[in-house]
Amino acid sequence: MTTQIKDPVHGYIELDDAVVDRVIDTSAFQRLRYVKQLSATHLVYPAANHTRFEHSLGVYHLGRRVFENLREEPYFTRNTSSDTLDEIQSTLECACLLHDVGHPPFSHVCERHLDATALRDRLAERGFVASLREAGLDDTPLLGASPHELMSCLLILDRFGDALRSLSVDPEEVCAYVLGYSLVYERGGPWQHGLGAQLLHSPVDVDRLDYISRDNWMTGANVLNFDTDRMVDAYTAHPDEGLALSEKALSTLGNYLEGRIALYMWVTQHHKSVYANALLRDLTERAAELTGDPPVTIDGILDGEIDDNTVAERLRRLARDRPDTTFATLYDRYRTRQFPTTCWKHRIAYADRIEVDREAFGEWLVSGDERLERELAAELDVPPHDVWIERSYVPEYEPSELADIPIAYGGTTRSAGDWGLYGERAFDTPIPFVYVPDGDRKRATRWLVDRFHAEYGG
Repeated sequence: MTTQIKDPVHGYIELDDAVVDRVIDTSAFQRLRYVKQLSATHLVYPAANHTRFEHSLGVYHLGRRVFENLREEPYFTRNTSSDTLDEIQSTLECACLLHDVGHPPFSHVCERHLDATALRDRLAERGFVASLREAGLDDTPLLGASPHELMSCLLILDRFGDALRSLSVDPEEVCAYVLGYSLVYERGGPWQHGLGAQLLHSPVDVDRLDYISRDNWMTGANVLNFDTDRMVDAYTAHPDEGLALSEKALSTLGNYLEGRIALYMWVTQHHKSVYANALLRDLTERAAELTGDPPVTIDGILDGEIDDNTVAERLRRLARDRPDTTFATLYDRYRTRQFPTTCWKHRIAYADRIEVDREAFGEWLVSGDERLERELAAELDVPPHDVWIERSYVPEYEPSELADIPIAYGGTTRSAGDWGLYGERAFDTPIPFVYVPDGDRKRATRWLVDRFHAEYGG
């Protein structure tokens, strides 16, 4: 028996009832309904209220479609039993569903409150580190993982272990997929196991494919115009070359790359999105300092199943109980969306107003942000919290991650860049933004440039 869920991006998503009952309809998974995908970006794009819940369903849907397409290819099933392919597909589907189950409230904004070392220690206590080593891996998968990925692995082992085993799926293999590895493959199993992990964690993974499509659709930004179905049909693989896209993707891949860059520039890196998320991050950090108790903890997610609403209510009460504090002022700014102006709104204005080595200037700004914020606030005669120097709150979304997309042709793979699909475009790092009170933009810009000259002699 199956259940269908209607999704605005992919249409009907079909799930086995057993998966719905044992994985999706659990409190730990349903928590994702209350964790926004784009944190505070809804303050800029009002419709951006989509959550990790529907994103996880979308990744599952795409992963299942791609793997079922691969199973239709003779080379993919050669010398491999249906039982083995069923095992890989079940593992992939569960990993797609659970890859983000550990996301903290407000996604990346609150991720800094998760102690990665403590998470690795807990995974070691549960035997997962020993399993990685037994498979011939060192600690690299854990050291390279983000805190939310480690948190997902901990939840998978602690909250979904029995459910996965009842579905004949190994919880540790699901964790390995989340980190981009396959324990079975590393132990010498068929190459298709490794490919299953790549489908969830690689330059062409279905995780990216869903959130790129979903973020574009749900924000209403409409900067992306590519054929998702053709991309799904273009996935291919080779025992030696691994996961890739076939040449049939060439007609749409250029649109995908350009649209991804545009989405990054005008949604993730939109100057007001950066400020909204930085302000929310600052509020959670100030709340921790005021109370001595971080609003997000490992046990809070593991046992308390905290979500956006939990943290938002704590911030509201803290501001109410301390009405004459900087915290209350900033909370009111967040709730009423009273954002300051920016010295520049985009890369064109940045290039126009900063007539120095902009790469060096940007690094100088960001590396000395706290000092420069204090000094600039003093120069402008405003409170320190009225001056902000920020860069994108999610640097892992940088489009340069896509630079190594493999295209399969003639039995080998080459990077999409080798085919000229990137043109002459350079993948720029995020530009910094400087936020100051209205009316102080020009004065602040001049002061910063002069100070840069004074400190660097440029």
